[in-house]
Amino acid sequence: MQVIMIARLYAMYLGSRMMLIFLLVISLAVIIACAVIGSIAIKDTVAEELILSGRYMCDYKYEGDNQLLYLMFWMIYTVWEVLALCLSVWITVKHFHGPRRLRPSIGSTTGDFFRVLIRSHMLYFASFVCLSCLELAIYSAELMVRRPVADVCL
Repeated sequence: MQVIMIARLYAMYLGSRMMLIFLLVISLAVIIACAVIGSIAIKDTVAEELILSGRYMCDYKYEGDNQLLYLMFWMIYTVWEVLALCLSVWITVKHFHGPRRLRPSIGSTTGDFFRVLIRSHMLYFASFVCLSCLELAIYSAELMVRRPVADVCL
């Protein structure tokens, strides 16, 4: 998804090489940080198979500070998405309310292009906000409870 977002932002910034380099550096930093945090957190994660009403489900129990690590993982990824949203909103406002000197020979094609990108961006960001709020709420609630793993298994 990050590759698609980088390609879209690169297109919205009219092929700016500096913006592409900035997005790639930030994206690589996020990917590396999340990979390191994820590999540390998965070390003590316990997977359980649950049978609920005849259906098999997987459940993961986090021992120690893994809940905090998973929360950090989601927070870092959420920061990347907020940055992408801010860059999208900024170039959109700049495009529609700024001077009309951004490639005047193209005419309304650029406006249509921006409208399509904005619509798909808003759908993507709205779905990510819902998912992110759900994940952060789950991890935050689990951090507050801090129940032992042995009490969960019946």
